[in-house]
Amino acid sequence: MQWLAENWFLVLFGGGMIAMHLFGHGHGGHGKKKPDEVSKTNAAPETDRTG
Repeated sequence: MQWLAENWFLVLFGGGMIAMHLFGHGHGGHGKKKPDEVSKTNAAPETDRTG
């Protein structure tokens, strides 16, 4: 118990890193984007090249 009192910052820091890893990656862990979201974000802008 004395070790915990002396190293509370390391315990808090480690717990925060675990929490961020589990809950901080886009609301639910290591999920990938849906295919329709990927195509929308990586799509080139449409331009009119008829002239």
